[in-house]
Amino acid sequence: MSKIMVVDDEIEIADMIEDFLRIENIEVVKANSAEKALKLFNEDIELLVLDINLEDGLNGIELCKQIRKTNFIPIIFLTCKNSQNDMLLGFGVGADDYITKPFNPVELVARIKANIRRIRSYNKGSIKDEIITFGDIAIYRKGYKVYKNKEDVNITSKEFNLLLYLIENAYIVLSRNQILNSVWGDSFYDENLVNTTIKRLRKKIENNPDNPEYIKTIWGAGYVFEGDVR
Repeated sequence: MSKIMVVDDEIEIADMIEDFLRIENIEVVKANSAEKALKLFNEDIELLVLDINLEDGLNGIELCKQIRKTNFIPIIFLTCKNSQNDMLLGFGVGADDYITKPFNPVELVARIKANIRRIRSYNKGSIKDEIITFGDIAIYRKGYKVYKNKEDVNITSKEFNLLLYLIENAYIVLSRNQILNSVWGDSFYDENLVNTTIKRLRKKIENNPDNPEYIKTIWGAGYVFEGDVR
């Protein structure tokens, strides 16, 4: 049985989500504040559904930042904040998905299951020891870890998936729409999301982000990864 956590101060919404997930044999741990969520959070929880507008203490953005310091489980923001800037901020702090209220609970369940399948696929034994290196970068696929000059890079799961996608398609020019559909899995998001995530990723792995060695822009076409991958 899968176990997820729903953090929302609207009890009716948390209860409704639990009812839908119970049918899918998914256990739900509920928290109505960030502080309670941090107390209940443990290694058995595979995914987090998180509201941004938490009234008491930390908001959802700050809670996401805290969890991302030590854990890379999928995080889905479920919020009434529906502007493009709000969405970009959510992905910027480490969210894997972003759903606005009011929402279709069937769609939410589908996205929860898809994210759980994705994280489990990365943790399969066939890739658990696989290490990818290029230049001074080392990528540990199972642990969602990236090291630069042997120092841990603070990278979000979406940035990690984006980097892997670029590497797996090295020397192939990828359009922003291709990247959006392959990494985010939904063309609903604006292509600017790709640009901002690439920009953050360059700052973390490139020696000179303004003149990148690995993730290069092909004007009018998209991006391409160029590197001696081992």
